[in-house]
Amino acid sequence: MGLPDDDPHRQVFLDNLVGGNNAHLPLIPGIGLCSLKAGAQPGLALQIQPEALQAGQLERVLERRFEQAVAFDGCFVYLNSKGALVIWHALPADANRLNDIISRMLSLATLEALDTRRNS
Repeated sequence: MGLPDDDPHRQVFLDNLVGGNNAHLPLIPGIGLCSLKAGAQPGLALQIQPEALQAGQLERVLERRFEQAVAFDGCFVYLNSKGALVIWHALPADANRLNDIISRMLSLATLEALDTRRNS
């Protein structure tokens, strides 16, 4: 699984995301990407459900976010009301940057193995 560049589901997800429609792309059980607004600001979220969280993952994500502030600029980390770890980023004006943002979000969560774009 993961995020292959040629996956038609991935392209539909990106098209829906850019078009302002609801978008959801499961990566593995308990981990997925989705559209998520913060107030009126449209954004992209990487959500890791509580059952998929690794021990200490929240702490590691927060440490990396602040220790490498420039690398992860624009990424906001929080737990939602259901206890899922959410990494949110505003949608960029340039849709071509989405792939890089997704890669950074996966890297922040130490889920690079799901980013087949970087692993190919």
